[in-house]
Amino acid sequence: MLMPDPNAAPRAQEIEDIYRALIKGLGHERVNDENVFDLIRRAERDGRAVLVQELREWQAPCSPDADGLGAPTPGFNRENRKH
Repeated sequence: MLMPDPNAAPRAQEIEDIYRALIKGLGHERVNDENVFDLIRRAERDGRAVLVQELREWQAPCSPDADGLGAPTPGFNRENRKH
């Protein structure tokens, strides 16, 4: 028989607390690798597409080897491009 997780209720409450802060524009520093997917699912349930996108961008890899998805070099903009 599978034993209930004693941390499930406190974790669910923590996810809810972080989520409530995020929809107010706060709490971004509380997002981490362990809770980002739960937060994405929570935002999807409420139909908060912008928050879902922000969380997906947060969890996306940022290494230079990440399939060219990194930010362009500093100074890369329309005014400085070569014609």
